[in-house]
Amino acid sequence: PNKVSTAPGFRIGNVHVMAGVPSIMQAMLDEVAPTLKTGVKLISETVRADLREGDIGTPLGEIAKAHPETMIGSYPFVDDNGQPNTNLVIRSRDAQTLAAAKRDVEAMLVKTRAHYRKSA
Repeated sequence: PNKVSTAPGFRIGNVHVMAGVPSIMQAMLDEVAPTLKTGVKLISETVRADLREGDIGTPLGEIAKAHPETMIGSYPFVDDNGQPNTNLVIRSRDAQTLAAAKRDVEAMLVKTRAHYRKSA
């Protein structure tokens, strides 16, 4: 059910299918949300690398191995100056674990940026 339209939604087991129009989907989600089971929330931090994804792949992989209770994603983009850049998203269910991984990512970025400045 939704309070916005007559668009149908349905559920099969634990899969909920809702309308694609954002306002209708939100109305459907408002109806279904109280019935959903939740667990420990996943928290995240985003760090802008100011480096290309390829410049940080190897050290980022090492950090990911050192922090197995985190998930680290790299998302390349072109910045406002037309330069390649990367956002790093660190996720964990534990705030201290997340903070430790973020510190390591930030330290790696400082070191890597310094390396590339010397090379330029």
